[in-house]
Amino acid sequence: MAILGKPDKERLLAWYQENGRHELPWRKLQTPWAIFVAESLLRRTKASTVAGIYPSLIDEFRCPEDVLGKKNLWRQQTNSLGIASRANQFFSACEQLIQQHHGKIPGNYKNLITLPGVGHYIANAVTSFGYHRPAYIIDTNTIRVASRVTGEQITQAEHRSKKAKRLLEHCFGDQDGLSPDLNFALLDLAFSICKPSKPDCNACPLSSRCEYGAAAGS
Repeated sequence: MAILGKPDKERLLAWYQENGRHELPWRKLQTPWAIFVAESLLRRTKASTVAGIYPSLIDEFRCPEDVLGKKNLWRQQTNSLGIASRANQFFSACEQLIQQHHGKIPGNYKNLITLPGVGHYIANAVTSFGYHRPAYIIDTNTIRVASRVTGEQITQAEHRSKKAKRLLEHCFGDQDGLSPDLNFALLDLAFSICKPSKPDCNACPLSSRCEYGAAAGS
């Protein structure tokens, strides 16, 4: 049984509606291509940095064909992100999308994970945010929230294992009932409240059910 029930999730979602990073431009679009582009750029890059160029970028490059037809322009517009080395990988992903998927972002994890540069995080993000299908976003941030709530710890090496998903399921329940907004809420909670150091437990909507918060307040 999950530690957090429906009332806990409702509090988290209410907190997100009030305090979430709704201004991030890709959250306003939430289409498979928009999310795929955003998540590709966000690898090891701050959201605020990507947000600065994203609106003009997504307006210029509306499909894989646009990217491949204007490679130099893509490089110029993304150069400020310091990810020039990833451009060729993104071009390869666009080529595969055209050759194998008619230029469309695949809607299932099995096909997404085969794209160059796409790991578990991006595949799940596209599934959740682009297709609005249930999928856990498993990364250091969401694992930190789940670990603190449950009191269970896993190592960095286990973040890519089934143990990480089981931890999230123990905290929040089976992913079949998982909404994109709940994933956004978890990411934003980790960003602004449940930080790696000096978390603001007093402001956390999950504090009453959190093992870490209870210990911090004792």
